[in-house]
Amino acid sequence: MQKLPFLLLTPALALFNHTAIGAIALPSIVELQTNLGTITIQVNHAKAPITSKNFINYATKGFYKDTLIHRVQKGFVMQGGGVDKASGQFKTGNPAIKNEASNGLSNLTGTIAMARTSEPNSATSQFYINLADNSQSLDYSAAQNKPGYAVFGKVIKGTDVVASIGNSTTFSNTQLPYTSSSELIFVDNVYTSTSINNKVAATRITVNGKGKVTSTPSGINCGTHCSLSQPVGAALKLTATPVKDYYFAGWRGDCQGVAHTISINTNTGGNHNCTALFSKAAATVQ
Repeated sequence: MQKLPFLLLTPALALFNHTAIGAIALPSIVELQTNLGTITIQVNHAKAPITSKNFINYATKGFYKDTLIHRVQKGFVMQGGGVDKASGQFKTGNPAIKNEASNGLSNLTGTIAMARTSEPNSATSQFYINLADNSQSLDYSAAQNKPGYAVFGKVIKGTDVVASIGNSTTFSNTQLPYTSSSELIFVDNVYTSTSINNKVAATRITVNGKGKVTSTPSGINCGTHCSLSQPVGAALKLTATPVKDYYFAGWRGDCQGVAHTISINTNTGGNHNCTALFSKAAATVQ
């Protein structure tokens, strides 16, 4: 597999390398639907306004869709937001932003921060999620002349997904992480909102290939993209049906497995983001 370049070299000091809406409040919630499940992030506009707005801009413009989680170092960080899944190349981001690492937010387990080069004000699109308490090595310190890495939010749902990614297999500390089925880990879809409604669960479906997804109770009849919102705790079943000459290849995201019909547990609260995979059947030899 192709090796990818990394912005910096050492894990601690050389760590990794939207839209303005006028008077309307910027989103503060970003749901990164990975192929292993959704990671829900809440940004801190009050303490990290520049960094939060930068991240939201990339998220709302679709920049993070189909990008790899291209680095996982167990017990340290998982990193993404910059490598195109299809090409394996680094994407060109917006101009670099000011480093807000002195904002008082610390690189604790479950926080999200900006990756950068050795130049403090060099962060663009790449981010990392702390898999451990990295405050000693990554936080700002005037006394020690450490510019630090700017924390701008935290994971509020999907810590199990973060843990799964954090324990994934890697080819080395500086090579691509992958799942137990040798699939690369990537961001499938991105959703933004101003808040999380804990009384309502939204189920969002993306169809990849040729087929459809329906729901019981009715509400979802999806040919490409669709969604259904209902009270938390309500029962929901999804059924994937391929068209002629295609077969159902399975679910990814918050839905997993190969069963055509699955049940969604809305008692856990929050949203569920799923992709149904349909593949073309191989031609048979007569």
